[in-house]
Amino acid sequence: MKSVMNKNVLVTGGAMGMGKAYVVRAIKDGAKNVVIWDMNEEAMAATKEELSNEKTQIHTFKVDVTNTELVYDTAQQVIDTIGPIELLINNAGIVVTEYFINHDPKKIDLSMQINSTAPMHVARAFLPAMAETNDAHIVNIASGAGLMYCPRIVVYCASKWAMLGWSQGLRIELKETLPHIKVTTVTPGHIDTGMFEGAHSKFLPLISIDKMVDAVWKGVKKEKAMVARPRAVYAMPFLRGIVGLKMFDWLLKVSGTNDFMAGHNDKR
Repeated sequence: MKSVMNKNVLVTGGAMGMGKAYVVRAIKDGAKNVVIWDMNEEAMAATKEELSNEKTQIHTFKVDVTNTELVYDTAQQVIDTIGPIELLINNAGIVVTEYFINHDPKKIDLSMQINSTAPMHVARAFLPAMAETNDAHIVNIASGAGLMYCPRIVVYCASKWAMLGWSQGLRIELKETLPHIKVTTVTPGHIDTGMFEGAHSKFLPLISIDKMVDAVWKGVKKEKAMVARPRAVYAMPFLRGIVGLKMFDWLLKVSGTNDFMAGHNDKR
């Protein structure tokens, strides 16, 4: 997708943080309609009021993406009232910090649902209408954690591994069946949004919101299969394959990556 000018864009988790940043960029680039899905009605209303302009219509829908029936019903409502979504950004996500032995079983399910299952259903709900367009793109926000593993967030890592496998498989499947629909998988380290407040790593430096949005937007325009920031994230699978698991484990330890979430402030 070379441009979002006059396109319909939808962002899950679009009321705050990275989601809002994607909304801002879509509006700046001249999207016709921007649809925000989020659980926080107050934040959506504030974002809509802040960003409203004459060129782009902003639509807000309160959607719990773990409610599969609601996802499909609301998607149909969006399609019926606004039209097909041409750029879908699966951004909604959750991270829970806890050693697995102490992990709340309900939060295990919640993490897998929000980070893995929900993006599949959101994409599935919009794909038939996207198939009728001439140009469409799906962006799935995974994580660098989906290319490695890290104590205290093993469930988060698992959910993003699942997201990665599905997203890359979907890309190949659509390349063969609906080649006008592109898929970009995004694997960031930790971004300066507050979601990873207190986390630290020598190997994965903090990424600014603006730099991450720029990288994703360029990736969409260039129809990239993957966007990774910092770029060192690209090397993770290659490095693990070359040195083996024992050495890779050691590298994660000495780099401080194993203690990445030691200072994370989990407010849930």
